[in-house]
Amino acid sequence: MDNNKRKKMNHYNILKKPIKALNTYGKTSNLKMKYIRTPKEIWSRLKKEFKFTVDACASDKNHLVDRYWTAEDSALDKNWDNEIVYCHPMYDTKIPKFVEKAFKHKCVTVFLLPASTNAVYFHKYFWCSKHCRSRESVIIEFLPKPKDLQKGYLMGDDDNNMPDRGYLRPLMLVKVDNR
Repeated sequence: MDNNKRKKMNHYNILKKPIKALNTYGKTSNLKMKYIRTPKEIWSRLKKEFKFTVDACASDKNHLVDRYWTAEDSALDKNWDNEIVYCHPMYDTKIPKFVEKAFKHKCVTVFLLPASTNAVYFHKYFWCSKHCRSRESVIIEFLPKPKDLQKGYLMGDDDNNMPDRGYLRPLMLVKVDNR
């Protein structure tokens, strides 16, 4: 291989190119996502199983429960005791803080999260490495890619605009019962 080809293939040059595969929402200039909605397929199943008392990561337009907390009315500052909390903090760098909050209160919390099993919070709160299973108060369900949604789970914005493609990374539901 000559030096010109080698230079074009080196790690630095590859990363300088835009990588379209990472852009899971298609053209981001067409869809700005400050808040995202839980996919209908997932919510319809959860609301049958749980009688949620509060939506912890909502907006005035996308809340799924009558009682909800917004970014301005932070769930992290609230008392979660005796609540059944739905928490979908997708794309939020504060995911570990929401997880920690659930473990500090006597509540049931259902999280919809990216299946980031390499995340520190996953091993600190959800997973028991000693016994190779989830912790006593935790149930983890890895969601399969929906068969009828080849583009992944569709998560619209606050105005219910839907992206061309859905969220392609694996998702998980984590149910925490600290009552």
